[in-house]
Amino acid sequence: MADIAWPDDLVPYRVAFHLQPHVGGQESPVTRTRKTYGLSAPRWLARLTFRGGYGGEVRRGEQGGYGARLDSLIADLHGGLNIAVFHDWRRPKPVGPVDRATALRSAGAPKGATSMIVTGFAPGGRALGIGDYIGGDGRPHLVSMAATLAAGGAFAGAGTILADATGAALVGFNPPLSADIPANTVLTWPVTGRFELMNEDAGQNETEVGSLSEYALDFVEKLGAA
Repeated sequence: MADIAWPDDLVPYRVAFHLQPHVGGQESPVTRTRKTYGLSAPRWLARLTFRGGYGGEVRRGEQGGYGARLDSLIADLHGGLNIAVFHDWRRPKPVGPVDRATALRSAGAPKGATSMIVTGFAPGGRALGIGDYIGGDGRPHLVSMAATLAAGGAFAGAGTILADATGAALVGFNPPLSADIPANTVLTWPVTGRFELMNEDAGQNETEVGSLSEYALDFVEKLGAA
């Protein structure tokens, strides 16, 4: 099993990227009262859709000459045996303006945590916003208003977390960390995850000669250590 970084210039024109909660429960057959409980393995699901020429050349009206390269990349993934590493193309970096003084770093957090202190913001400035991605443990996490408030974080308004006088901000997120983050870990964007193909026939590419090829690739996050 190998990790394959997704090529920077192979960009989908349509993206679905969402977190699938991991819950269980049961319903009373008498009162229909439902008991729901959380389990420990939420995961990301993604669908990437491409449209391009099967001949490998960019033509008018095409997204790109992606067909030949996609055929090769899909073959390299071996139906999920190898892992694709990519991010959510809709939000590759924080959405709102971030007042930054230096590189952003995590002060460290243990496996299972839903918040951590991030340093490197401008003192008293705007930090990350609700819905931004944050990483550090090898998978994406969504900055969460509920988790930030529960941990004692502060907001500058419009869902933007406020840094303190030292340039540090308490950031809450979902899902919980899947591994320890050492202190002083540099945080980078885009935040990537590790995904495996859900379908061994993902490479199906029936195309009318002279027309565009379209691929819809479904992925599920590969949980566990790289």
